[in-house]
Amino acid sequence: MSYKVYWNNICLLSNMEEAFINTQQKIQKHFPFTFEYYGLGKPSSMTVKIKEDIQAGNIGGDIIVSTDLDIYQDVTIAKYLQNEFKKSSSLLPINEHLFNTTIPHPEQYFHPFVVIPLVMVVNSNLVKESEMPKAFEDLISPNFKYRYAFGGIHNSAGRSLLKSLWYMYGKKTVEKFLSGATITTMPAQAFQQVMTGQVEVAIVPTIFALRKGVNGIKAIWPKEGAIPIPSYVACKNNVSEEDFSLFVDNILGKEFQLQLKNAGDIIPSHPELSISSFAMENDCKLLYPEWEFFKTFDHEEFYNQCNSFYHLLKAQ
Repeated sequence: MSYKVYWNNICLLSNMEEAFINTQQKIQKHFPFTFEYYGLGKPSSMTVKIKEDIQAGNIGGDIIVSTDLDIYQDVTIAKYLQNEFKKSSSLLPINEHLFNTTIPHPEQYFHPFVVIPLVMVVNSNLVKESEMPKAFEDLISPNFKYRYAFGGIHNSAGRSLLKSLWYMYGKKTVEKFLSGATITTMPAQAFQQVMTGQVEVAIVPTIFALRKGVNGIKAIWPKEGAIPIPSYVACKNNVSEEDFSLFVDNILGKEFQLQLKNAGDIIPSHPELSISSFAMENDCKLLYPEWEFFKTFDHEEFYNQCNSFYHLLKAQ
């Protein structure tokens, strides 16, 4: 039997990911998986694809690996996954750094295999160390208005940031945050702006924040916790435990997670892999909404609210 895999993982490392998968296809004697890729630079996002599948009456992917979190967090979409997908956490063990957080799904339908942390970076040539923000909440003060940037709502980084702030501080605080921000299309542009001094602070993934050879940039792990972007795995009931175990071992296993960790400073889930010293120094504190929050979170209202600020700022 052959299984279809819907894949949308770390966009900046997608070439490396696809090369790894292609190698596994060649070297494994038994590899009953075909891959379809979604996300940045692909014909469709994962959320759009899953919505199309739901409208057609069947989710085509037997295994889903995705950092496009709306498919898991939006209850109007996630309920379809839970109808067809199995509880299989025992086949994908995770380390204590992630297990003891709100990231794992309480009903065990979606399982994190890596997590991309969002942290703050500050241009140390423009801001004295004593005046640098220590928390996301600091950015909402009048002192930092128009001095910070983040990659916008049209990617997982921006969406995860805003949802976590909404969860932690409420809708009004998110409105204040948006009104004082420079909103770029992608995190890379926000990082570029802080490097060139167009803004003093940016919120970016660690793949940028901990980049070697960049001078005058200080990475700060926020007091509330870094914003995690988990890559969740979901598996249909029709996938045998033997084949799903093969997928986990050969595609999501220790070797691949180590490559991602070395390339992007992500947090691996594999119990035998360590986390970065930057994460360890900050107790790997992460700010991720409780799953109960998403049961009443209105994604349509969220996007309408964010889009109104995005278009208003673009027009200025």
